[in-house]
Amino acid sequence: MMKFPRLFDHFLRHASLFVAGMVMTIGLGWQQEAHAHCERTYLMAHSGDYVPYQYMSEDGVLIGLDVDILAGIMREMGCGYELKKLPPRRAQLMLREGEMDVMAAASITAERHQYAHFSLPYRDEKIVMFARVEDAPNYQTLDLKGAFAQNLTVAAGIGGWYGSEYGELKDTEAAKNSLVLNNSTRARIRQLITGRVQLVLADLYVGYYHAGELDARNRIIELPHALNADPVHFMLSRKTMSGSDVDSFNKALSRFMSSEQYTDLILEYRPRGLE
Repeated sequence: MMKFPRLFDHFLRHASLFVAGMVMTIGLGWQQEAHAHCERTYLMAHSGDYVPYQYMSEDGVLIGLDVDILAGIMREMGCGYELKKLPPRRAQLMLREGEMDVMAAASITAERHQYAHFSLPYRDEKIVMFARVEDAPNYQTLDLKGAFAQNLTVAAGIGGWYGSEYGELKDTEAAKNSLVLNNSTRARIRQLITGRVQLVLADLYVGYYHAGELDARNRIIELPHALNADPVHFMLSRKTMSGSDVDSFNKALSRFMSSEQYTDLILEYRPRGLE
């Protein structure tokens, strides 16, 4: 079974920093180590099912690379933060309404610009199409439009962004006949393995992780055509964060990304076998 480095020892080292709430909410403040001080606590949405970026430990704690990066930013700012487990679509609505301050792992779109600022990029992301190994030889030249044209059943996440190609095609008649949406990457990978869908759209690392957890790491493979390969950003609510707030956030992010801790996090969360 594929494992991420320090999946459990990371939790054990940092568990004391987290406090779980009735609504799966966790708060953390590192003011004692900060370069500045603020009295604000930022609320960030957490999907709970986006390993290694946002996921739950075996003890039900919300953790992940995006969480650790946010923690580093908050330490630089001297602020606290809380995490709330939410489906992506609901989290976006709350961000729009000012009920949520931050969402991680965001790609920039014109629609999102209407209600969110975007931070500096903080890590890279590659979105691919996964197929079963036995089917992959027939799909080597396939793009998403071709998959819909062939009436292949394609699974993706509700509210997820999978690049401009997906954005242009997801509401077409062909997509309506072929696209299956749900909130669980693991469920989608299971659907692929069992033949209920022919393709799954997912982050490269996320897809392989869930296949490994299902003891099926060698049964799926990414196709050559990548849907998106870009840096991702934090989305910051326009209703709760001013221009000066965004500037402070970005300055703290830049300082943290220049640190050895950030470099170590990126390396340690990378899944084995995909270095």
